[in-house]
Amino acid sequence: MKIIVAGAGILGFHVARKLSEDGHDVVVVSSDEEALRRLQDALDVGAVVGKGSAPSVLIDAGLRSADILVAVTASDEANIVACLIAETLNQRIVRVARLHDPAYLGARGIIDKSSLSIDLVISPEEEVASTVAELAGTPGATDVLEFVDGRVKAVGVELDADSPMIGKPIKELSRRPNEKVLVAGVYRGEMVSAPSDDLRLTAGDTLFLVAADDSVRRAMTRLGKRWVRTRHVIIAGGGWEGVAIARRLSAAGVHTKIIEQDRDLCEALSEKLDDTLVLHGDGMDRGLLADEGVQRVEMFVAALGDEQDNIFTALLARRLGARRVVALVDTPDYIPFASTIGVDAVVSPLLSALSPILQVARRGQVLSVRSLRESIVEGIEFVAVKDAGIVGLPLALLHLPHGSIVGAVVRGDEVIIPDGSTVIDEGDRVVLFARPVLMPRLQRLLTPG
Repeated sequence: MKIIVAGAGILGFHVARKLSEDGHDVVVVSSDEEALRRLQDALDVGAVVGKGSAPSVLIDAGLRSADILVAVTASDEANIVACLIAETLNQRIVRVARLHDPAYLGARGIIDKSSLSIDLVISPEEEVASTVAELAGTPGATDVLEFVDGRVKAVGVELDADSPMIGKPIKELSRRPNEKVLVAGVYRGEMVSAPSDDLRLTAGDTLFLVAADDSVRRAMTRLGKRWVRTRHVIIAGGGWEGVAIARRLSAAGVHTKIIEQDRDLCEALSEKLDDTLVLHGDGMDRGLLADEGVQRVEMFVAALGDEQDNIFTALLARRLGARRVVALVDTPDYIPFASTIGVDAVVSPLLSALSPILQVARRGQVLSVRSLRESIVEGIEFVAVKDAGIVGLPLALLHLPHGSIVGAVVRGDEVIIPDGSTVIDEGDRVVLFARPVLMPRLQRLLTPG
C-alpha cells in the first residue's frame, strides 16, 4: 500500500517506522525539515517538506494515488483539513486523523467524524483510558488486551516469589480440563519465549495468558494472585490523559481522585468532572499522597505528562502502600526498566494510538491490532475468509513461523482455545499472536489465494 503520514513528531515517526517495517510505501510530510532529515536517516521512507494541510504539498506526496492518509500533526485543525483535501482529491483513500480535543470524540463530540471526512479518529488519550480501565477490571494483571468484544483476553501476569506455580512445569497451568486458557508466551529477562510444556517457572516471570473471559479469574488465582476488585483509584495529573482515565473509571463505578498542581486547571476540572474529586496539589508530594489515602487504593495511576516523573511517582505510591501502580511511559527503553524496578503496569500512549492505525493498514478482514509491552508481541483479530490460508487445515499443518501462535478461535457463541488439531472454518473470528517482524509473512493466512 501507498501511505502518506502527515506529521513527523513522535507519533508520526513511529507510525512511519511501523508501516515501513510492514512493507508499505510510506511518504512523510512535515514543515520541520530537521525532523524529516532525522526520520529519513533512520527509516526507509520518502519525505516531502511542507504543511500537511496544504493541497499542493499533499499532491506532491502522491495523494491522488495513495491508499491511506494518516494525519498526525500537532494540530487538530490541520489534521481535519488534510482529510477534507484527501476526500476531494481521492475519494477511495482511507483517512485517519489524530484528534486531541475531546469535543470531537465519541458521544460527547459536537461534530460527527463523517462530517469531518475522517474514517478513523485516533485519540491516544481515549486509547490510554480504555487500557487503564481494562487493567482496573483485571486485578493483578500487568497487561490486558481484549478481543472479540471482550470475550477473549490476553493477560500478562508476573509471578510472585510465593506463587504456587514456582518451580512447576508450565503444562500444569495450560492443560487443565474444561478450562479455556493458553500460555502464549513467557517474558523473562526482557525476552518473550514460546512456552514448552517442560519449561519450569521462576519468580519474576511474566506469563502471557490467552483465555476466555470467564476463565481469567481462575487462572490468575492458580498463579497466586488475589482478585481484589478495583474500587478506589488516585490519578496524579489532570491533563488530557488523566481526565480521560477519570471519566472512563468513574463511568465504571470506580471512586476516582485527580491530583493536579495547576490551580486554574483544578477549578476547570471540578466543573467538568461531576463524579471525580479534584484536588489541588503536587502528585509527587509524599505527604499529600499519604493524607489522601494512597495506601488504601487498589490502583494509582501516574499521568503527569513527563514519563520519568510518572515512573518516580508510581514507585513512590507503591512504597506508600498502593496495591497496584500504573505509569504512562512511551520511551521503549523505559518500559522494561519501569517494570523491572517495581511499576506493576506500564501503559504507552504511543502504542495505544498506533494499534488502530495498523488495523486499517493490514489486508484481510482485520478487526483489531493490539501490542504488548514495547511492541514485543502483536495480537491481531481477524475474520477467516473463504480460501484464506488459515482455513480448512489443522493448525499443526500450517507450519506457522516460530514466534507465532493462534491464541483463540471464536465460532458463534463458542470460544475455542486451540491445539494442533483445531481446524479453522470460514467465518471464525481468529486471534493470532506473533512477533511484529513476522506479521508480513503471516498475511497469507488472512487473505485468499
